[in-house]
Amino acid sequence: MSASPRILIYAELLSNIRQISIGCTLPTPVAEATRASIATDGRTLTVAHDGSSATIRLPENVTPASQLPIREVGEGASSTRLSWRPPLAAPATARRLSTSAEDTVPWSAVDIRPGSAVACRPCQTSIVDADTLKVWKDLPSENWAEMMEFWHCHKPHDHQKDGHDEENLTNRGYGASSRITAQSGIGFVDLTSFLLAESDMVISAPEETNEPGNETKATTTLHCTSCRANVGVRNNEDASSVSLFKWQVSVQQPKQAIQGPPPGLAQCVSAMLLATMARSGCSKSILLPIKGLGSRNTQSPAASDKRDLLNIWVFNANITYSSTEAPASPASAIKVFYRSVTQKEADKLLDSMTSDVQDISLPSEAIAKIGELLVRSNSYVPESDRRFKEWTVGLLAK
Repeated sequence: MSASPRILIYAELLSNIRQISIGCTLPTPVAEATRASIATDGRTLTVAHDGSSATIRLPENVTPASQLPIREVGEGASSTRLSWRPPLAAPATARRLSTSAEDTVPWSAVDIRPGSAVACRPCQTSIVDADTLKVWKDLPSENWAEMMEFWHCHKPHDHQKDGHDEENLTNRGYGASSRITAQSGIGFVDLTSFLLAESDMVISAPEETNEPGNETKATTTLHCTSCRANVGVRNNEDASSVSLFKWQVSVQQPKQAIQGPPPGLAQCVSAMLLATMARSGCSKSILLPIKGLGSRNTQSPAASDKRDLLNIWVFNANITYSSTEAPASPASAIKVFYRSVTQKEADKLLDSMTSDVQDISLPSEAIAKIGELLVRSNSYVPESDRRFKEWTVGLLAK
């Protein structure tokens, strides 16, 4: 038996105009007895309708109101939608609102103490013992090698006349083919993963598996030996290095835990989307499964017609919202439009000469999980705001 419809309230902070946009969907049309009020603390909104009520904590304090005007949205007398835009209570000079997309990297090197241990998050099986990693270092952005030309006044030259200038420059760390490799005793921190040396991993380190049709010889999936969770990947071109996904591991610091909850998959993907947008200027991305070189062109026709890839368009990189359907409110998130696409459609978007889409690589199960989170978050907003043309509205936690 399905649950009866409930009052849905969604509130979003509009920091630029210092207001909160509030939308409310009622299970039945607005009646004379329908009431809405903001508590004296200016932070709590309550809507009462047809014998039931719903309360929400607003993203910021607004001016209290014992009775909000019942402003129906839509045509006719049978509207079930209400909306308000109360102004923020505090004057502009009294506080600083977050109006930019300034984002911190989940678990940066400065957050992790030397000697910290690393374990599988689902089952806490040890991956790296305590005191093994003596130092943690942040990795540069993905296009660091290509930017080397802009970091120096003069690019180093090799004066040998042997015709191997490009190779010599690459060996010095210049050129797009340059790559940072793992070093024993050092934990390199990427945006969403840890780059570690295989020699630093303990006996219970992840097992390697190559799943037919999912991974190729260029990458190897790493599974926890205890719970079989996919905790990372190995690039077989550098067999001494492994990458552990931040959302699948826990960091156990000596004496003091890391402040705040560990980053989840949504926070990591949000960081990837924002970093991609900052680096390329493109707000649209396609989430592709991690595969080997050339795998995009080796899929079977049936696989390429399967609509299991996510095309995500970042609409607002920094919002604070509250919803009666969300597990916790208020919360910070990025607001996105998303849709499912086939491999053929993804190839067409990525290969176009005028493409405004970037690709982001993730494990297949992570892409599926992000899809589930987006579908769930779509229910947080009023039904009238859940679609934009062929796109669906979603929220990803930051």
